[in-house]
Amino acid sequence: MLLAVLAAGVLLAGAGWGESWEAIREAAASVRTVRASFVQEKRLPILTRPLRSEGTFAFRRPGSIRWEYRTPVESVLLTDGGDVRRFTKQDGEWTAEAGAGMEAMRVVLDEVAAWMSGRFDESAAFAATLTPGSPTVIELVPREEAIGRFVTRIVVTLAETAGAVASIEIFEGAEASTRIEFQGLELNADLGDAVFTTP
Repeated sequence: MLLAVLAAGVLLAGAGWGESWEAIREAAASVRTVRASFVQEKRLPILTRPLRSEGTFAFRRPGSIRWEYRTPVESVLLTDGGDVRRFTKQDGEWTAEAGAGMEAMRVVLDEVAAWMSGRFDESAAFAATLTPGSPTVIELVPREEAIGRFVTRIVVTLAETAGAVASIEIFEGAEASTRIEFQGLELNADLGDAVFTTP
């Protein structure tokens, strides 16, 4: 479950919100919460067609995240206050997972929270390049070789909605990639603590 990033924003008041890092941070600043659905497609050389997953995402400032897969396997990743927990549903019951992978997930989710705050260019892990346009695209390349062995680059496409992300594509080598497209954005809704603490 190598994630990705998502949406934040207010309705587009005019063109150009993705023209500079400062404009992106300003657009994201007015967003308290984000809720969206997503479709994820993973491509691997051994697969004849992409592996498709669907789910929902929720974010609340400063760094609470719920990343939930509903198909084909039900699982949820939660972070609230720095701790990361992962659950999978087995026989109708949520079961907590443990292991060294949780620390890696915490690092990824910290990165996601920074991106959703518009701070793409402040990442310690990725060097960011901004290509303004319609749409605006941000390319993130690992700064360290250790990360580059797993993720060669990430391409984030900004939405027309100011502060929002339309899609993220994670490249994991020459032939493997994961693309996530976000749909049905709901911005600044009242998301209670249970969203980020309860499977």
